[in-house]
Amino acid sequence: MLKENKLLIIWWAIAYAIAFYCYGVQFLDFSHNDNINNQDTVIYFSFSEGQKTKLKEYFQNKHANQKFNGVVVIGQKDSVFFEQSFGYADYKSRDSLSINSIFQLASVSKQFTAVAILQLYQKGLLNLNDSVQKYIPLFPYKGVTIHQLLTHRSGLPNYHYFFQHIPTTYDTLLNNRDVVEEMMEKTPKAYYRPNRRYHYSNTGYALLAAVVESVTNISFSKYVHNNIFDPLEMKESFTYSDTELGKEVNTTGYLRRWRQAEYNYLDGVLGDKGIYCSAIDLFKWDQGLYSGKIINIDTLNLAFQPMGKPKYFKSNYGYGWRMYNWGDHSIKILFHAGWWHGYRSLLMRIPKDSTTIIVLKNRSKGASISSKKVLQILYPDSLPKLDTIIRNFKK
Repeated sequence: MLKENKLLIIWWAIAYAIAFYCYGVQFLDFSHNDNINNQDTVIYFSFSEGQKTKLKEYFQNKHANQKFNGVVVIGQKDSVFFEQSFGYADYKSRDSLSINSIFQLASVSKQFTAVAILQLYQKGLLNLNDSVQKYIPLFPYKGVTIHQLLTHRSGLPNYHYFFQHIPTTYDTLLNNRDVVEEMMEKTPKAYYRPNRRYHYSNTGYALLAAVVESVTNISFSKYVHNNIFDPLEMKESFTYSDTELGKEVNTTGYLRRWRQAEYNYLDGVLGDKGIYCSAIDLFKWDQGLYSGKIINIDTLNLAFQPMGKPKYFKSNYGYGWRMYNWGDHSIKILFHAGWWHGYRSLLMRIPKDSTTIIVLKNRSKGASISSKKVLQILYPDSLPKLDTIIRNFKK
């Protein structure tokens, strides 16, 4: 009996020791994971609360005194530092703008087109020095390359003008294939020989979207969804072609004195424009490019190389991004702006500290936003050598 009791006591002691050890290990692991989670939720911005107050005062003044109507988002490292909306999404109904309001990005869409091309380049499906004729065999302009389309050095005529014989009605909606066929059928005169000089070209980026469709055998809209929007969880983003399928645009674009901008036959052409996006989704786009999730960093950096300075501009141009150096410390600024149907957009990225600056407007008239003033607030120690204001979001 005594022997059995001793054996029972020994087994009980062993079981207690094991239970205590397991509990201790579990407790230590829990504490460690909790510390990691706490560290992950701490946000370290390069900017101060004082700077946030100055930004708020600047934009509120623009709204109160110059009728600024739009949304502003500024952030770093996947975290938003400053966000504010001003004015109306729809003037008639008096619906207010919000961070989730959808805007037409206009020429900021060119960044998405450039990344789509670079994704195909990264996969070995095209070469940047390839001729357009390799992907569109009957293309009548010889010597035009993918690289030249990306850098606005193709010299091609503007499709906005050579389609002017078509009435502006809701009954006609052109697409990228229509642009290609019109160029093949009528061969409008080129402005310059290929690579002679920089000349901003919406036609070039519409053709790049057509190249994406030729290489992948799917629509440009579907390609952008599958390879950009979905991986980056841009759930409020779509192209104009999606609006034909029932996607809702919850803002209205306005011209002077709240006159609603009308859609027309050019809206279905993508690549140079046509992406709709909220400010938060656009923030996801820019911050997502740092992750390497949709494109390798080395490949993406090709887009940020100066490929040729446009005449009358102080900025240079890469693949879908303009660029210049700000201040005495030569902070590199990458940006693009655009306007279409009353919408104006501006996206700036500062790789130095992964800052993203977004200003989206749905009223083309009214206050213009000085990027110089915003940069002076965010980087007060870097005084600019030159006035590099992007005047009135000029394209």
